[in-house]
Amino acid sequence: MNTSPLDDKEITRELWQSRIPICFLLSEEDKSKVNRSETPEPFYLMLSRHLYFPCIIDKISRYYSTYYKENLTDSTNNISLHNLWLEYESIPLKWHYPIGVLYDLYTSSLSSTSSCHLPWQIIVHLSKFPENELIRFPDKETIEAHYMTTLKEADALKHKGQIIGDMQKRDHKQLWNSLFQDKYENFWNINMKLMSYTDNLQYFRYIPFRIYILDRVFIQKLFSPYDIEHDKWMTLNDLIQFSLNHEAQCERLSNEKEILNINIKDYRIIIHGVQPPLHTPIQWLSEYFSYPDNFLHICLVEKRM
Repeated sequence: MNTSPLDDKEITRELWQSRIPICFLLSEEDKSKVNRSETPEPFYLMLSRHLYFPCIIDKISRYYSTYYKENLTDSTNNISLHNLWLEYESIPLKWHYPIGVLYDLYTSSLSSTSSCHLPWQIIVHLSKFPENELIRFPDKETIEAHYMTTLKEADALKHKGQIIGDMQKRDHKQLWNSLFQDKYENFWNINMKLMSYTDNLQYFRYIPFRIYILDRVFIQKLFSPYDIEHDKWMTLNDLIQFSLNHEAQCERLSNEKEILNINIKDYRIIIHGVQPPLHTPIQWLSEYFSYPDNFLHICLVEKRM
């Protein structure tokens, strides 16, 4: 598999620096509770694709707390995070998905035009929390624990957990702090170890990936990046076809009413807002296009006429 290390390294830096402009708008219902005559102005942030909403939710709370009556704020005079939630096009946004994944999946699938308008407009709700659809926003320790659990799962797939298991606790902390504080070099000084090979292989045991399709639970299967029997590198197309076929087969065996039936030609394949060629080796994508949790988050978005 031919690669160009210099160019590849620049790809990881470009992906790290990718940002999404977001406009947070207070819900109509919550506007009626403000403590002033004027309506709260929209709140704008430029956010990294690989962050999680809980990492910046304090900023949203502080912004809107200045508009509210005292009995709606907590002991720190900020809006309580207990009932705060975010919504796009009537869909509550899951906090444990990276921001870039949520943007790629929902704006590409639900936008009324073929090209999504920026900034991304998200509705902020301060009441009527959708208990059956979301988990309440956690504190930063919880989102850090979620991130580390996902990272350990990725390493278990790639290296049987050998790499992350041999790291010091300070290395784990550096990964999270570098992600949270947006420090590319500090992150990759540690993450490069997680992209190495073990067991005398020149590839990962299995590729950590999740495939997202609107209104479905994400798909995750065991998939090796190299076909030993036929001596060939597996591609993005191979991974998606295998995953969709395997998922449909599992649904038939479980007597699901709605069987997954997707023609890949009718969908755009999006990772980090980019549409990689289907012939791209999946090993290369895993090394250079994975999110900081070491998973490839792949969105399948239906093409529009």
